[in-house]
Amino acid sequence: MHPIIIIGGSDAGGYIITFEHGRIVFKRIPGWNPEQLVELSAALNIIREATKLKTPGLAEAAAGSVMEFAQKQLGEHVKGGAVLVL
Repeated sequence: MHPIIIIGGSDAGGYIITFEHGRIVFKRIPGWNPEQLVELSAALNIIREATKLKTPGLAEAAAGSVMEFAQKQLGEHVKGGAVLVL
């Protein structure tokens, strides 16, 4: 079973919900810097909107410009195959 990360959408942090030793376990995780969360949200929106572009190469160019930032931010907060709910 994969852990689930629930983040409240601010610097308040959230919880990782896992199933360990036959029971559900809630683990507290720190929040994102609010400015980083806003920037990450904008980057993910750019990636989502870029997938709607039909011109060859245009979607890759638009998404590629923010992909490295989004991967870095998500990599710092989402570990071990967890699912992120924003």
